[in-house]
Amino acid sequence: MKRVAVTTAVAFLGAVAGADAAGTPSAAPLNSEWRFIGNNLEQQHFSPLTQINDRTVKTLGLAWFADMPSKDGMTGVPLVADGVVYQSGAIGKVFANDVRTGKLVWSFDANIRFPLPIVASYGARLTRGLALWEDEVITATGDCRLIALNRRNGQKIWESQACDSKDYKTITGAPRVGNGKVFIGNSNMDSGMGRGYVDAFDVKTGSHLWRFYTVPGDPAQGFESKALERASKTWGKDYWKISGGGTAWDGMTYDSQLNLLFVGTDGPAPLAPPFRGEGRGDELFTTCIIALNADTGEYVWHYQTTPGDGWNYDAAMPIMIVDLKVGAKKRHVVMQAPKNGFFYVLDAKTGKLINQPRNIVPVNWASHIDMKTGRPVQLAAAKYWLTRQKRAVVTPSPTGAHGWMPMSYNPATGLVYIPTMEMPTLISLDERNAVGAVNIDWYFAVTHRMPFKGSLLAYDPVRQKARWKRAVGPPYEGGTLSTAGNLVFQGTSTGDLIAYRADNGEKLWSMFTGSGILGAPSTVEIDGEQLVIVAAGSGTTSGIGLFKNVAGDPGGPARLFAFKLNGNVQLPSAQARPLDVIPRPPRPRPDHALAVQGEAVYEANFCEACHGYQAIGGIGSLPDLRRASAETHDMFAGIVLGGLRKDEGMPVFNESITEKQVLALQAYVLEKAWGAYDAQSGNDAHH
Repeated sequence: MKRVAVTTAVAFLGAVAGADAAGTPSAAPLNSEWRFIGNNLEQQHFSPLTQINDRTVKTLGLAWFADMPSKDGMTGVPLVADGVVYQSGAIGKVFANDVRTGKLVWSFDANIRFPLPIVASYGARLTRGLALWEDEVITATGDCRLIALNRRNGQKIWESQACDSKDYKTITGAPRVGNGKVFIGNSNMDSGMGRGYVDAFDVKTGSHLWRFYTVPGDPAQGFESKALERASKTWGKDYWKISGGGTAWDGMTYDSQLNLLFVGTDGPAPLAPPFRGEGRGDELFTTCIIALNADTGEYVWHYQTTPGDGWNYDAAMPIMIVDLKVGAKKRHVVMQAPKNGFFYVLDAKTGKLINQPRNIVPVNWASHIDMKTGRPVQLAAAKYWLTRQKRAVVTPSPTGAHGWMPMSYNPATGLVYIPTMEMPTLISLDERNAVGAVNIDWYFAVTHRMPFKGSLLAYDPVRQKARWKRAVGPPYEGGTLSTAGNLVFQGTSTGDLIAYRADNGEKLWSMFTGSGILGAPSTVEIDGEQLVIVAAGSGTTSGIGLFKNVAGDPGGPARLFAFKLNGNVQLPSAQARPLDVIPRPPRPRPDHALAVQGEAVYEANFCEACHGYQAIGGIGSLPDLRRASAETHDMFAGIVLGGLRKDEGMPVFNESITEKQVLALQAYVLEKAWGAYDAQSGNDAHH
């Protein structure tokens, strides 16, 4: 199991700048609305508004904030239409708030009911946004449903099943729309189970239109297309029995000019390549940007970023469409910064490289991208599965150089603003597991005094060169919004919203919100005033908890924030960062050797997905196991094996964990509890 980122020739008012509700090009999106995740179908995350600019932003203040009825935070980009802000929440929630006041207008509950299979149980708490189409709000749920709501009152219009949670599937990404269709993929949460695919549904009726599988299936069952038949030749022996992956868990963009859907996919699994069969090759269509005919789902072209991936270098990151002037020629291009650390500019019609991809963070798994073949020239030292020690320190980490957090493009500066991550990570084959699992030391960079940081990078996609870069904080920071006011906004996992000058990166303004921010802000003009709107809250919905013990999520409430010039609303003083007090554990210190065995159980069953790396959790609706009460420890086996808390979302592990292993798992949790307790000021480990 994987453990687990030059100016243009076209102004914003050009042909790729926007689309109307029918999906056809228009002059530009309405300044009073933000109907698409990136403000246009091309997902550029740019606004032509200028009232808030590099001269006036110093007076920016809070216009209003709204406490949302959710224990878990929100990470999707706020969508705005007809004076209402639409936002997704965890556990199948949708909220509509008045854009002028923040007052809740209506809410919707998809009625997700636990227990669910483990992948869906985790995915139910993840949400990356909504889609709007005319008078519909479209949401996807962790239990694999796609739902359309009446935008005026939140009443359900239709519901369709988009995947089966029993097949290790869940939906964590936002739906995308275009030309009367809604497009959705799914995730297997790096379990490696099953084949990835993307679906298209009729936006008005919910009728299923087509499905494109991203990896081939069992040859004996026949192939769905010639493309998949060709792809099967790039996989190893008996691949359909032992391999999976290729899920399209987030990055999708509709091109109204070409009527193409661009889809990004994750890697193959198991993560360690030797366990994916003899004779394996590129393993198409994993780690690819794939172009599909939006009407039929027919394969058009693909570009693979990391053939034969062994590092979890997904290409499921945001995909952006832009018209660039390259030399003397205007080019219609697709741009992506996938996990592998390189920046790609591809011809949108053919998928061919426009220019030489360069690395946006330090990279040690490949020396460069060969322009003749389009392939990376991989370096042997990073192939941990081939080294003598079966381990290697790699950069980027499996979290990636760039994650799902949106990047933005500013046509005035010609720059793309990318939230990047640097954290060299130790990967090793897991000798305790015979099916190709690996161990990933996420904190290797911290313990070895290596770079462990998130940065905001302003990148020139034509010259393939960084213009400026600013350190932001720990890895895993928010998406970006750029504006014609020469500004770029970014939120942080530590709870700050920051504005920089777009041309040179000068920090001009910031405000501490007290809640972690990962999604990108949006901006609209209402009654003559420009608002910047951003969603925030605990990292339960997005994975901030992975880095919580190195200044990650501040643990603030789920909130929507709106800012305007001279805004003067004050946040409650309780927004100060809470103390992370660990009570004295209710049971004696465990045997260390037993706790070490429990660590293997914890990792093998992906407990970190919900309860945090090394049990450093406790955000949103998920409990911090280090604070477990005496009663919880008394019921420990019943909770893990017997389903005593399955109705609260705790999966049942009676098929993968034995009674003896439960004791080891409990010892591991207790050891982490005692370690945290001892680390607090005034506690003595000997008493």
